Amino acid sequence: MKKTILFVIIFVALLVCAVGYSDSKYRTAVGQPAPLIAIGQADSLVKIDELRGNFVLLSFWSAANAPSRAAVNLYTAWQRQNPGKNLQLVNINFDDSRNIYEDIVERDGLNPNDNFYAEGAQAKAIIDNYGLNDGFGSVLINSHGKIVAHNPSAKQLEQMIK
Repeated sequence: MKKTILFVIIFVALLVCAVGYSDSKYRTAVGQPAPLIAIGQADSLVKIDELRGNFVLLSFWSAANAPSRAAVNLYTAWQRQNPGKNLQLVNINFDDSRNIYEDIVERDGLNPNDNFYAEGAQAKAIIDNYGLNDGFGSVLINSHGKIVAHNPSAKQLEQMIK
């Protein structure tokens, strides 16, 4: 009897973990509405749902994660080369230290208005909502708030954003 109860408890725990994992991947699948985020700095607050009408490139990065840092730099360069395009960058950093984040933003020449630092419970909620436990990346959100691409290339940005 004890083995049966233990087996049921383990099965339920595995089922809950699997559903939670697949749910975060489903929520960020192409065609799904982007999970809501509200993130701020000392003088501004950005809410993803308030940016509707624009394309939003939501990038998650860390100085310790070289591909994500390179992607943020690539997207920033693309936006500077295409100033008339309807694209809002929202880059969210998950470094362990705000000082490291601020230093990288300055060193890489990133626009401070497009970059936000997440920590603590806010960082955990974003990581959970966007399924970032396996690493960082980017999500392109269309003007209607739906996810249209993951980690888009410069060529894909050019094709999608007219």
